[in-house]
Amino acid sequence: MTRYEFELPDPGEGLTEAEIVEWHVESGDEVEEHDVLCEVETDKAVTEVPSPCPGTVDELLADAGDTVQVGEVFVVIETDSPPSGGDEAEAAAEADERSEDEEDVERESEEADAEDDVDADESEAQSDEDAAEGDGAEAEEAETDEEAAEDEDVEDDAERGEGEDVEQAVEQTEEEEPEKHEEETADESAADADESAEAADSESESESDEEGDAEGETSETPGSDEERVFAAPRTRTYAREEGVDISDIDGSGPNGRVLQADIDERLSESAGETETSGDESERASEASTDEGDQPASAAAEEGSAYTIEHPTTEIEAVAVDEDEERSERRPLSGLRGRIAENMARSASVVPQVTSGFEADATDLVDLKERLDEKHDVHITYSPILLKAVVPALKEFPIVNASIDDTTDEIVEKHYYNVGFATHTEEGLIVPVIQDVDRKSIVEVAREMNDLAEQARDRSIDAADLRGGTFTVTNQATFGEHRTYGTPIVNHPEAAIMGIGRVGKKPVATEDDRVEVQPRVDLSLSFDHRLVDGATANQFMEYVIEGIEDTDTLVARL
Repeated sequence: MTRYEFELPDPGEGLTEAEIVEWHVESGDEVEEHDVLCEVETDKAVTEVPSPCPGTVDELLADAGDTVQVGEVFVVIETDSPPSGGDEAEAAAEADERSEDEEDVERESEEADAEDDVDADESEAQSDEDAAEGDGAEAEEAETDEEAAEDEDVEDDAERGEGEDVEQAVEQTEEEEPEKHEEETADESAADADESAEAADSESESESDEEGDAEGETSETPGSDEERVFAAPRTRTYAREEGVDISDIDGSGPNGRVLQADIDERLSESAGETETSGDESERASEASTDEGDQPASAAAEEGSAYTIEHPTTEIEAVAVDEDEERSERRPLSGLRGRIAENMARSASVVPQVTSGFEADATDLVDLKERLDEKHDVHITYSPILLKAVVPALKEFPIVNASIDDTTDEIVEKHYYNVGFATHTEEGLIVPVIQDVDRKSIVEVAREMNDLAEQARDRSIDAADLRGGTFTVTNQATFGEHRTYGTPIVNHPEAAIMGIGRVGKKPVATEDDRVEVQPRVDLSLSFDHRLVDGATANQFMEYVIEGIEDTDTLVARL
């Protein structure tokens, strides 16, 4: 039986951790390959983790509610059939053990030989040592084991008064350790060092090589670290907001990926490291500013065209009656924690503006009723309005764009993936319908129903929660008296449209008469870095044209 340590698999989509929701097995349970071991929550979805092999569950290394990093061992399985790669790892480990045993035997043999050589004549020992140094890589292990013997030899020579030979032996003995290190890290440099005739010259060359290597590593690090830093976009954004240079952090995640916890640790180490380092003149300039001024972000120090300055807010603990009968505490984690993180990021990064609109819904109501009668899928206003925004997104592409906050670039997208906010018992989830422009209203309605159901029972695939370019939220559900709302932009998207309740209202007509019409309230929240107020108004007028005249809408689709 093999003790197989199962690491949390990479769920993809840039995720680096997951929370154990529920275990389906216990220690001692027999499992087959693909049997469900547990459920984990990744981002906004709950997914099942199957067993990679048949066997017996030996140990559960995480409890329900624990957060596990991708690549971290969280369950151990005793198995006769480990998954592909397990046998190779075990064989490699056994090979390493055999190699270490063989090296130990060889080292002991060499130590015995070295002790015999101590009793030999000094000149013969010195000659043997020089020959060993000339042999290069073949004598590396012998040199290490001969050090103790040479020290004893040197002491005997000192008693006999052979001062010159002793001095040379001491220099060579002290030099052997750095030479050995150089040979292990760079064989060619070590070989050059070994060829030196004088011990002092050899020592000088070794020190020079070490300094050169260190300087080379230092000079290459800044340029290469920035290119090879692994971190999720939200982690990069968090680092930028906190003024931390992410390239200076050694990531604790899989493959050195930088996690938000790594940034928090850096911030806690020193208050002075909460800002990215700049040149001395800039620091002097910052010191001379008023207390209300904030230091520039990393993007400004690097000469970026766009920067964000985030003030530091001191948050004090809220005074709460901690009597267990009067209050209780629970972690802000799981889906609610993700929602809090996303909303806080959107509110802090995006300068948001919300505009309100009202439209005649007479044609919209008629179209909805006709489609609902004709098709077996339930048609609501939402799928119609999801389709109605696509022609407007094509007409005003900046509303379908986004800002890449890691590069300060505008990204215009020529595809139309529209998300729709869905309420669940755990919180708000936004499934995304891909390529809405290529689907009919009925197809969109059917897909909305399926994704909404999956979102509510937390079985939705993580891929169906990403890639949106625009979001629509129905604010008319769960209440009859709401009149207005200001939806928060689903960062990094540029805008979100809110749909109010369709209801009858008195309206003044062009001939100064009053008539009752079905009206619908609409709102648009947008990223003011990208979208101007005039553009937002024109976008919504284009959408409303299709709502008030469904013939125009159908012609655009």
